[in-house]
Amino acid sequence: MKVLILGSGGREHAIGWAFNKAGHSVSFYPGNAGTKLVGENIPSIEGDVIDRFDLVIPGSEDFLVKGIADGKKNVFGPSSDGAKLEGSKCFAKLFMEKYNIPTAKFIIARNSIELEDALKYFKPPYVIKADGLAQGKGVIIANDYEEAFESGSKLIEGKLIENVSGPVVVDEFLNGWELSAIAIVNGRNFALLPFTRDYKRVYTGNKGPNTGGMGSYGPIMIDKELKRKIEDIFELTLFGIEKEGVDYRGFLYIGLMIVDNKPYVLEYNVRLGDPETEVIVAMEPERFVENVLKAFNNEPFGEYKPENFAVDIVIASRGYPENPEKGQTIDIDGGFFFYAGVKEKEGKLLVSGGRVLHSMGIAKELEIARRKAYENIKNVKFEGMFYREDIAQI
Repeated sequence: MKVLILGSGGREHAIGWAFNKAGHSVSFYPGNAGTKLVGENIPSIEGDVIDRFDLVIPGSEDFLVKGIADGKKNVFGPSSDGAKLEGSKCFAKLFMEKYNIPTAKFIIARNSIELEDALKYFKPPYVIKADGLAQGKGVIIANDYEEAFESGSKLIEGKLIENVSGPVVVDEFLNGWELSAIAIVNGRNFALLPFTRDYKRVYTGNKGPNTGGMGSYGPIMIDKELKRKIEDIFELTLFGIEKEGVDYRGFLYIGLMIVDNKPYVLEYNVRLGDPETEVIVAMEPERFVENVLKAFNNEPFGEYKPENFAVDIVIASRGYPENPEKGQTIDIDGGFFFYAGVKEKEGKLLVSGGRVLHSMGIAKELEIARRKAYENIKNVKFEGMFYREDIAQI
């Protein structure tokens, strides 16, 4: 089968690695220096290029929001109508309210006056979310009113994050623990992938600003009662999607906050998560590919219990997430990595993004997988590299 994967990060490298291991011909657009190791990077998807592939998997949400799946039977992802669940936080929260899906209390603010009124309704810490796509950086958590109002106003006005402006969602702060729940979906049918945990804060000890993710591990084991509640959320969501007239297939990611063993939806993503994908794929690449292909071909697909643990530690470049340094030479002497912000120029590997490499560890025991992932980092050198020291530990 000819497979095209859209995107340029570690998630796309991991998906392509799995399909390559399963014997498929893999191409990437635009890809990176690592994807070239397991397939071919193609220069463009203009014209009828998409139609030449048997299966197209959009890794990045941008492609789906812009309608890459509209009218394309070979694209495994929702239409632009379905992608609004991720493309607009306001739409997603109103959707949850409409279909009685558990989420934090919220108010939508379209300007600084409405933001001021909304913040008065909540107690600190204050949670403010950008409406549109923000590469995982569109969430503000502020401990005092003045900071929340100032940052939220800048977010609305487009002065906080480049190319991000407009209405915001002010959320009630939920005090619990986070869980990433991702499913393969075909219409109302879904199968949960192994649960994982993602670490958003940039520094060790959950300090610093939110990022796209500094690491992940799995599988996370939960009790039957909690799993049933999570399945109920997926069922309610897919019911609502169907009622909205959307034929959904692809991946559905639900970011959850677990409070007193009850799940609340923090966000929807309409594609696989990053860095969760690297962990899910590394645990059982063959089973992952098998289930994706079954769902794509309208065949019965189901859950599977992984036999391995996997740990992903993101190696980032100094200045990430606000202003990462780029252009440094990267030396890699062996090891297991999925490439993210890495490009190749004149035979050298160079830093091209904030999250540079995903250092992977796989083992039958979590602590061994964790140790492998950290030992793996010793094989990498570039100026300004840093990583969290507590992935899979706290």
